[in-house]
Amino acid sequence: MMDRSRPRSIRTRVVGARGIRIRDAALAGLCAAAVLTVPAAAQAPDRATVGAEAQAAYLAGDAAAIGRLEATTRPWAKSSSPLELYTYAFVQFRAQQLALAAKREGPSKAAGEACVAAAEAAVKADPKSADALALQSACYGYLANLGGMAAIRNGSRSGKSMEAALALQPRNPRVMLVDGFGYYFRPKFVGGDTGKGCARFREAAAAFDAGAGARGGAAGIDWGAAEAHLWVGRCARDAGDAAAARKAFERALAIAPDFAAAKRALGR
Repeated sequence: MMDRSRPRSIRTRVVGARGIRIRDAALAGLCAAAVLTVPAAAQAPDRATVGAEAQAAYLAGDAAAIGRLEATTRPWAKSSSPLELYTYAFVQFRAQQLALAAKREGPSKAAGEACVAAAEAAVKADPKSADALALQSACYGYLANLGGMAAIRNGSRSGKSMEAALALQPRNPRVMLVDGFGYYFRPKFVGGDTGKGCARFREAAAAFDAGAGARGGAAGIDWGAAEAHLWVGRCARDAGDAAAARKAFERALAIAPDFAAAKRALGR
């Protein structure tokens, strides 16, 4: 209650001071709220989280989720960090694969080109990154599979990136897996050999099972184990060994329960 025993001029000053304190308290509250909310909105995405989400989206065949991750990671295309560049390249790799599976050649080509550019920058920033070289090899390989005038050039670049990756880490399971892709999909007249490709898939799967890829690849992105077993299963199926194929597909699903391609292979 206002003290009416004080002169009016003093009462005015007291009320005014209270008003200022209330106003300042309100402004302080707004500033504190801004301090709490701005960093959350501006916070950069975590590389390992993005990589895990991209892997999960690819396994589930969720192109929309991959599209959101492409938008999230786009600033990393011009990063100076080899890990951010690798993560961006990985997201583009998965986008490239899903687009190609959906017969969307334009988006697949765009994603592949973004992948190889980011992987190239990652290798320049960290020349000893076998994972980045293997990823670059894979993206070049998928670009070569699109055909066209650039097919031979992209195939050659894929091979060179793989040679560099193998020179650095020949027992890296992701390197072995991508090397298998090269043999399996490359035309025979340029060294393609499905038998050698299948052998590499089996080596990669065994290396993953032995724990060689347990700590994940570059940027902490753990990928390749389920895919290696899927390809082991496809090779066994092509060879007429239904029991071995089923075992490999079930192993792929044990590693990644949402792996849509493995589910389809098992007729689920």
